[in-house]
Amino acid sequence: MQQPKSPEEVFALHDLRRSNLQRYMEIVNEWLQEDPQDFHAYFRRHYAWDDMGEPRRALDDLTKAIQLAPKNQAVYCARGRIYRQLGEHENALADFRRGEAINPKVWGDQAITLLYEADSYARAGDEASALACCARLPNDFWTPGVDGAPGGGKIEIATELRRIAADARSRRG
Repeated sequence: MQQPKSPEEVFALHDLRRSNLQRYMEIVNEWLQEDPQDFHAYFRRHYAWDDMGEPRRALDDLTKAIQLAPKNQAVYCARGRIYRQLGEHENALADFRRGEAINPKVWGDQAITLLYEADSYARAGDEASALACCARLPNDFWTPGVDGAPGGGKIEIATELRRIAADARSRRG
């Protein structure tokens, strides 16, 4: 299988990942054997590592992808998401800030990145920054609460961010 070049091929590759993770890994590893500098292959492989419960290996691949494509916002968002999953919120926030700095308009247009960033700020105890990210969400934004982030509309999310930040501050004493 060749690297995908169209949206349909990308969807087919993701379908393969969901249906046959082993085969997906074989394909991506072949791409990396052919070209060890293939940014896309490292980025794609991180999904598989994450699916297999290997977040540290996903971080390694994302770090390599950043070395190869340091101006790619998606990689910073993905690595921030993995750090967030691991509870390493300061590292997550650093990546979210780096990603946003590349192109603030595009970053702000992608609500899920703002939600993840808001959640990490809250879990780090920074309520003001969490609420500032939440305020940037579209007015009609709603989420079921993906990846452990607060769910609901902006009001429900803000309420939960306040609670999370207060809990984080109280744990620090």
